[in-house]
Amino acid sequence: MDFRTEESLGTLAWFAFLGPMLTALDRGTTLLVDELDSSLHPTLAAEVVRIFQDPEANPHRAQLVFTTHDATLLGDAVLERPLAAEQVWITVKRSTGQTELYPLTAARPDPDEDLERGYLRGRYGGAPRVTPGEIAREL
Repeated sequence: MDFRTEESLGTLAWFAFLGPMLTALDRGTTLLVDELDSSLHPTLAAEVVRIFQDPEANPHRAQLVFTTHDATLLGDAVLERPLAAEQVWITVKRSTGQTELYPLTAARPDPDEDLERGYLRGRYGGAPRVTPGEIAREL
């Protein structure tokens, strides 16, 4: 079996990610990941976040800093909510081309608020503003 041609992109991404993740956990360094959810199932992405938050799995206090569009990390759909509002920062691209970065807590969500739903509905910003069918009409 040729691993590179016979496995899914998700499996290949997972195995490619394991090396840097284990190195960061072993050395207590910071791991920067662009698009954590790229080719990873939401359950695996959530588990990666949990590993970095677990003192037993992460005794050297390595840090994970990542970008994602995976809103399930804000909700309870994938086991338990792996991210708290205090851990989330949102970016918004302005019409000038500049990107604004601000904490989710600036939106003052209630402690029991469904963060996943709020994010997907645009309550905190950072989500595209597209009405149903808008793109199809424009095409």
